[in-house]
Amino acid sequence: MMHRPLSLLLCSLAFASVVPAQEHGELGRMWTFENPPLAYLEAEYGFKPTQEWLDTVRLASLRYGQGCSASFVSPKGLIMTNHHCLRGDITKVQGAADWLADGFVAAALEDEVQVPDLTVQQLVSMRDVTAEINEGVTDGDDDEAVEKKRKENEAKILAAAESASENLTAQVVQLFQGARYQLYLYKIYDDIRLVMAPHLQTAHFGGDPDNFTYPRYGIDFGFVRAYEDGEPADTAQQYFRWSQVGPQEGELVFVTGNPGSTSRLLTKAQFDYERDAVHARILEMLDNRIAILQGLVERAPQLEKRVRTTILSWQNGQKAYRGELGGLRDGDLMQRKEAAERAFRQRIADDPKLEEKYGHLWDELAEVAAAQTALDAPLNFQTGGGSPHVEKALAIVRAVRAASAGNPEAGDMAAFAQHMPVRMGLVTAEFVTDHLVRAARWLPANDPYIRLVLGGRTPEQGEEWLRSSRVEDGDFVASLLAGGISAVEASDDPAIRVARLLAPKIEANQAAAERLDARAAVLGSKIGLALFDAYGDAVSPDATFTLRFSDGRVKGYEYNGTLAPWRTSFYGLYGHNAEFDDHHPFDLPAIWKERMGDIDMQKSVDFVATVDSTGGNSGSPVINQQREIVGLLFDGNIESLPNEFVFDDDTGRSVCVHVHAILEALTKIYDADRIAAELTEAQ
Repeated sequence: MMHRPLSLLLCSLAFASVVPAQEHGELGRMWTFENPPLAYLEAEYGFKPTQEWLDTVRLASLRYGQGCSASFVSPKGLIMTNHHCLRGDITKVQGAADWLADGFVAAALEDEVQVPDLTVQQLVSMRDVTAEINEGVTDGDDDEAVEKKRKENEAKILAAAESASENLTAQVVQLFQGARYQLYLYKIYDDIRLVMAPHLQTAHFGGDPDNFTYPRYGIDFGFVRAYEDGEPADTAQQYFRWSQVGPQEGELVFVTGNPGSTSRLLTKAQFDYERDAVHARILEMLDNRIAILQGLVERAPQLEKRVRTTILSWQNGQKAYRGELGGLRDGDLMQRKEAAERAFRQRIADDPKLEEKYGHLWDELAEVAAAQTALDAPLNFQTGGGSPHVEKALAIVRAVRAASAGNPEAGDMAAFAQHMPVRMGLVTAEFVTDHLVRAARWLPANDPYIRLVLGGRTPEQGEEWLRSSRVEDGDFVASLLAGGISAVEASDDPAIRVARLLAPKIEANQAAAERLDARAAVLGSKIGLALFDAYGDAVSPDATFTLRFSDGRVKGYEYNGTLAPWRTSFYGLYGHNAEFDDHHPFDLPAIWKERMGDIDMQKSVDFVATVDSTGGNSGSPVINQQREIVGLLFDGNIESLPNEFVFDDDTGRSVCVHVHAILEALTKIYDADRIAAELTEAQ
């Protein structure tokens, strides 16, 4: 499954102003609809999309929920996305049934089930607002002043846009780290109903072992429908038609979707910060917490359904972060980064005006990155670590200190602290213990937090000590709030003692982080401006979870000393199932085995293409030049994970469900002929 990345690479830009856009391959191919690379597409493929082509593709492409993509695939509001994007929505509406595991098919329109709190967003308008965002900003402004003015300007732009377009939602999008700003207007569909979802096991066939791999056999799709005024939405002018043929090897295809985030303009020093602090810390946390949840399921199998989606989500992130961290630690890749950065800096140095304006940026960003690296452990480990007792104690300490300082909100803070619940979940104690284990690794041994909680105690004993706090006792809390600073300072309660220590540290660490983030943002936007001044705008901006399109070809690749085919088939799906003796995660639901004889085994299941994608692209339609659906993107292969730092399509691939697999499943397994007909007859 696709994962939202944290850091990517700015690569070789030498000669950028005099060569076609395809020479910027290392920066990727996530094109905006307001700045399509028409000359590049025509030179590379002999295909120059018209404005009508671009507009129709844009309106048929959707942003799904909080982290996925989707598309209209019929004139009656039918929407296709990935099953893994639907998981949380299915669990909201399945009730006592287990539609997530067993699948769901609405036999008729009236059987389609409304999903609460789900929206899809359609991009209907784009406008450059860079000058408006920077109105009033001067070279003499410090970082806080720049950020304040830009936020104030953004608020004015958004208010004016939404006032002028009452039925649309506005978003200001930052491109090239703030060198450019766009105002996007969205139509929001908020009546979304579940139409069809396959079995979890076929959508996620191969489970975590197959995640981010290829060859692959996951049939990861699902359908919902947009309604307006209680009726299926009229999308007759804005949907993708269904390809009866599907993709062909070597064919030009496009993926349209909302890639979540990339950081290809980060400097090498910023990459070192990601490597040494952020990625290593997050991967360690995921490793440990997944193990804790898996241990819970082993002890109490009846809880598997309750934690299933969390484990799957964390495993997805775990594999992605491991691959990203591997890229950050890859010497060859980082040498390429350093060479690219030298070339960029030399390009700036060759122009005295550009050197004066931008030449200092890299050294300043290196100082910021070093400070962020030093701050990372205190910022993330001098905390309550998820302990509900410490969190309540922090609320108490903050309330009495606010009262002592005459803060007018002190009364509300005290009421919140008094009534704040202390909830211990199934694995809260284990999570807090894990926090203490990792804190002891990342913080120095003489850190006062470590000395207080773990002085003479194991992490398990430290968690028990925190849990012995009396903050669950309402009378005890009331006495502290009434007694004020003196009562809190005199208390020997474990959680209160920790909160007394942590409260000022948390405040100071967060303030320092905000200052550093603001500085990095201002310097980063200037890097973006340097890019424009040196090379122009014929490059792909970083992903921003907004609509992009990417070009590529359907193509296999070399791997493990052999060749990965451009497509897989049902022969492979059932063969894999047999080779693993129908054991999880390569098992198949009973109906898939019972109806095996009905399946056309030569039909394709998945295929790969060289399009540029990342987390957020899950659910993206894959279309041909005729704007026909040929597939549904759901993952990248393991070789694509270093693309978080530099895009390379030699072996990196996006993994997609083939249209034939979707139709075979609908008609041969799920008896969903109504849906299949809506797809194929809407031509």
